[in-house]
Amino acid sequence: MVDRPSGVFISYRREDAGPYARLLKVLLDERLLDIPVFMDLDSIEVGTDFAEAIESALRSCVVLVALIGPRWLTAADADGQRRLDDPDDQVRFEIQAALEQGARVIPVLVDGSLMPRQHQLPTGLAKLARLNAMEMSYSRLEYDETRLLNAVIRVLADNDLPARVLTAMPARPDYPAGPRLMRRSERPDRQTLRKALGNWLLQN
Repeated sequence: MVDRPSGVFISYRREDAGPYARLLKVLLDERLLDIPVFMDLDSIEVGTDFAEAIESALRSCVVLVALIGPRWLTAADADGQRRLDDPDDQVRFEIQAALEQGARVIPVLVDGSLMPRQHQLPTGLAKLARLNAMEMSYSRLEYDETRLLNAVIRVLADNDLPARVLTAMPARPDYPAGPRLMRRSERPDRQTLRKALGNWLLQN
């Protein structure tokens, strides 16, 4: 019997939105119960075939969060070619596979990034341009994270998975109020990650 998809996949480019991805993974791990959250740095064992691990993770997920930062669309390889134009590009593969499998794809525009237009995307990613996107910024991080968390929980509920999810605090318009998260000693705490994000933004 094939296991029913129930996970969350975080898709991102490390040089484009890496610190945001790590903060988001900590949030989802803390607020979701036994829902697996896949992020390449934490989820792939040493010596494992990278492409096979990602493909397997995508098959187990019902929602993919696509973090789109300022360099997501234009990132180039060592030869100066745009990565998205390479069929083997990891981010392209992740999003295209999720779309083909019927998973919910949630685009998240980071720090004022614009939604890519269809003519800027490879054919297999054209649908991405039509999807309703959310925003995430450093100045409203807790508020934006809470809205995204609630969106993910709604997708899980639509897939009959609500009993496995902690109740989320509603995102309120009177920012900066947001959820107070419990820390796990085995992970970097959010204060440390938030500081690292601030330093990363200053350098970029």
